[in-house]
Formats: sequence, structure tokens, C-alpha cells
Amino acid sequence: MKYFSIANSDKKISTIGLGTMIFHPDSKDRDFSILNEFIKQGGTFIDTAEVYGSVEEHGYSEMVIGDWLEENPGVRDKVFIISKGLIPGYCAPIHPGGAKINPEYIHKAIDGSLKRMKTKYLDLWMFHRDDPNQDVGPLVDALDEEIKAGRIRGYGASNWNVNRIQEAIDYANNNQKTPMQGSSPHFSLALANEPYWPDTVVTDQNDKNWFEKNNFLLVAWSSLGRGFFARGNINYTDDADLVRVFYSEDNFERKDRANSLAKTKGISVYEIAIAYVINQKFPVVALVGAESPEEVITNTKAGSLTLSTEEINWLSLIK
Repeated sequence: MKYFSIANSDKKISTIGLGTMIFHPDSKDRDFSILNEFIKQGGTFIDTAEVYGSVEEHGYSEMVIGDWLEENPGVRDKVFIISKGLIPGYCAPIHPGGAKINPEYIHKAIDGSLKRMKTKYLDLWMFHRDDPNQDVGPLVDALDEEIKAGRIRGYGASNWNVNRIQEAIDYANNNQKTPMQGSSPHFSLALANEPYWPDTVVTDQNDKNWFEKNNFLLVAWSSLGRGFFARGNINYTDDADLVRVFYSEDNFERKDRANSLAKTKGISVYEIAIAYVINQKFPVVALVGAESPEEVITNTKAGSLTLSTEEINWLSLIK
């Protein structure tokens, strides 16, 4: 496993992160075994959100992680936990009437995550979505307060475009506040034709240039293209969203090249796809979910792989 670090934290961050969207109290034994195997394989980065765990009820994923932390008291100082909160108009079970992007809801969301995970702090808290109608100033001020209070070590944004992130960074730097430290958009070797969900952000080449210029942390969700490298085939059209978002001539060529490189190296195409994500010229965590400890072992194998610039460019169809 490869590691890196970011400002405001002395923890090692693994380049493979564990996604916990499916965690639920009803499957706690399975989820504990997944978490334990992830740690055994050298993983340190755990990603969750206040909405994860159930369509009807929210907070379940965080609750499972909290129970796991309680049963393993020595692990909290080693794992880097990120949680996300606030999808405008959504999150009704936790935020009756719908969440809002404002200081009041920021403090409420962080408070809820801390209580559910039974921890005194989050290593990183992120907005789950953006509301571009809100000025960044009050949002940055509220999160700077949370850092000073010791309830979070840093903050970032999932599904914010880089211009909006830069605006928040500029405000923080000009007002002696702590700036954003990370972003979580969709990023994969398979380039999305359009966002998978409304109000989500897809990383393009201009975005990659921005991340490289600023050496900014990218936490990549759907790093395996939501199954494209497993099921993507011109004759497979049962998954309408997979077809809509990822089917393109270029993506099938990228998949063919990934398969070819995988055969040359004697590894799986999934390892190549993940290795592509984590071998960028800026810090990246590839989020990968798992339904069993065995899947954790498979998914973390790519954490130590290195691809050359030439291989990255070839996979990217850069001549």
C-alpha cells in the first residue's frame, strides 16, 4: 500500500479508501469483518456520509463505524475518517424539511456524525453537494470554527466544481481562515459522458490540471466506473445508467488497453483501473466498496502498483 499525508494531520493516508455506503446495523458482523480486513491489508482511509446505510433511514453506516471504533479503541488514532453531510433538500430523516448549505446545518451535520461514530473528531468533513447560491464566506467561517473547536481536523467538498473550490480557498487565505483540503468528485479511467447523479461533478482534463497545479487531494468515487470494467460490453445494455454514463467508443478503447496492460503485467483489469486513478501527479484516494473480506483483499492489491507516465498517457488515449 502506498501512503501520503496532508496538512493538519500526521496520519498516513492510504491510496485505497474503503467506501461504506452499504454498511448497516443488520449486517454489522459482515461490515466489521470488512473493516478489519481493510486494516489488515494496510488501509487507513475510511469514507462515509450521513446519508449512507439505508434509503429509508440515514446515519446507519456511521453507526456501524462508531460501534467498530468502540470495539477497537486503539484504531482511531490510525484511521483517517472522512464523512460527508448536507445534500440540499435531501436527508429528510436526519434533517426534517431537507438539508440546507449554511452554518447552522454545518454545525448540526458535524455534531450528528460525531455522535453516531462515537468519536471526538473527524479527520475530514466534506459537503456532500453544493448550493452555488450560498456565499462561500460564511461556510468557510463556520468550518474554521469547527477546526478551532477540535471537532474536525480539516474540511473539503464533494461534488463542487474547481472554480467554486478555488473561490473558497481564496476567501480562506484572504481572511486568515483554514482553507479547504480535499475534493471528492467522480474520477475514473472510464470518462463519464455525463454525471451519474444530478448535481454531481465529473473530473475532466482541465480539472486534473487544477489538482496537479495545486497538489490538491482528490477522493475519487466510482473509481471503477460503477462496474464498467467488469460488465461494460457493447452487447450488454441491461444497466441503462451504465450505458448512459460510460458507453463510448473511447471508453471501450480504454478498457481494451487496460485489459492488454493487465495481461502484460499478470494482474487484473480492476487493478489497472485503480492504479490509473492513484498514479496521478497529485494526491488521490481511490474509493472502493466491498461486500466481503475477500473483495477487500482483491481491491487493495492495486494500492502498491506504480504506472509510468507513458502507461498513464497510453491508457488515457493521449498520443
